[in-house]
Amino acid sequence: MMAENELVLGIDLGTTTVKVVLLRVSDEAVIGSWSRETKASVASDAGSHGSEQDVSSIMLAVDNCISEIPTNLTARITKIGVSGQMHGLVMWTKQSLNVTDHNSLASSSPSAVSKELTTSCFTKLSNLYTWQDGRCSTEFLSSIPTPKSHLRIATGFGCCTLFWLSRHESGCLERYRCAGTVQDFLVTILCNHDAPVMSTHNAASWGYFDPVTMTWDTDV
Repeated sequence: MMAENELVLGIDLGTTTVKVVLLRVSDEAVIGSWSRETKASVASDAGSHGSEQDVSSIMLAVDNCISEIPTNLTARITKIGVSGQMHGLVMWTKQSLNVTDHNSLASSSPSAVSKELTTSCFTKLSNLYTWQDGRCSTEFLSSIPTPKSHLRIATGFGCCTLFWLSRHESGCLERYRCAGTVQDFLVTILCNHDAPVMSTHNAASWGYFDPVTMTWDTDV
């Protein structure tokens, strides 16, 4: 009976909208779905070439979706799957591991995720530089190292944005300890991780990761 009642919570952090779905494990039936616009776009330091979003607005949209799930359903959630917009870059510094545990999102509290951003847990948090960010011109991309893998790089890729920031915003990168996609950041909160764990497909979307050898170009 327990297996028949188990639910999987799916969370997708899209470019403009957060979507949440509940799937019944036994027959993969969709029990319910919810969505919220993030309204997270903010002015970019790169002007019209940039595309940045406020991460706290995205996390608040997650909380708002979760708060709409009936309590009797949240109690049946046994697994959480996370997806989201690829390529983008978020940077942060985390002070402490004493934050909400990874089961908090499946509780009745609507502030399980976004409240972490208002505590002393995260001492530094950048905007999300999205996949639509266009600050890395063709000329700039030709000036940075060529990846060893067969995958090409492009503006909006996380590693390319890091190269741009290192050259054009002195001291920017030194303020942060971790970096990843926005979904990596969410998983870090949910799992109480000190550092992000990036999936291979997110890594490949960042540039300078070889999915064949499963290694980063660490010498660039």
